[in-house]
Amino acid sequence: MSELENNINETPAVVEEKTEETALEPEITSKKLTQVEYDVKNEEEGQAFYLFQKKYVYKRNWIITILFAIVAILFFISIGRNPDQPLNYILATICIAIIFITWFNTKKIRTSLLEALRLIEDDRYIFTLYEDCFKIQTILADDVDENGEKIPPVQPRVVFFDSTAIDAFEKDNMFILIVNKKETIFVLPKRCMQGDSESVIRETLKAKLGENYQTIS
Repeated sequence: MSELENNINETPAVVEEKTEETALEPEITSKKLTQVEYDVKNEEEGQAFYLFQKKYVYKRNWIITILFAIVAILFFISIGRNPDQPLNYILATICIAIIFITWFNTKKIRTSLLEALRLIEDDRYIFTLYEDCFKIQTILADDVDENGEKIPPVQPRVVFFDSTAIDAFEKDNMFILIVNKKETIFVLPKRCMQGDSESVIRETLKAKLGENYQTIS
């Protein structure tokens, strides 16, 4: 996925497999466990980002909703007692509007992100799992831009288990890795996995991440 700004709804700065270009790839000395070449469909990206929002954004949204709902109720009680006070109507309306905008923006961010990600849906990626880290390589579908200029290759992203905060979620159809608490989301579709790759990824992530690995429906 493409790079995005951090914002009030806590969208990750980098979402998905589009990795940042770095000057030097970190050295990997551990044993390679498995490798998967894959692509990510827009629907799968939508599922992953929806899960991200549920885990990291919805809690904040519900706190805002509850607080402003309580305040709105208090204003409605005041309206019942003193219906001639116009300020109470205005403040109650503002509270309701804040609740609506909070949830609307969350949905709008997800919709806008998925629309932007359609442009890179044809890109492919290589996920390589090692004993102490994993590496994501990007294979661009088109290596030239609209002006015919060659696009520089994207350097691989290497993530070490012992030095990076990683949350992993397993769904029926994919693994979702969230790196550095909202910085980056990696989506690994199971439909692209062959042999024992799925079980190797599962058992390695469980062993390395412990309680930060969750299986969800």
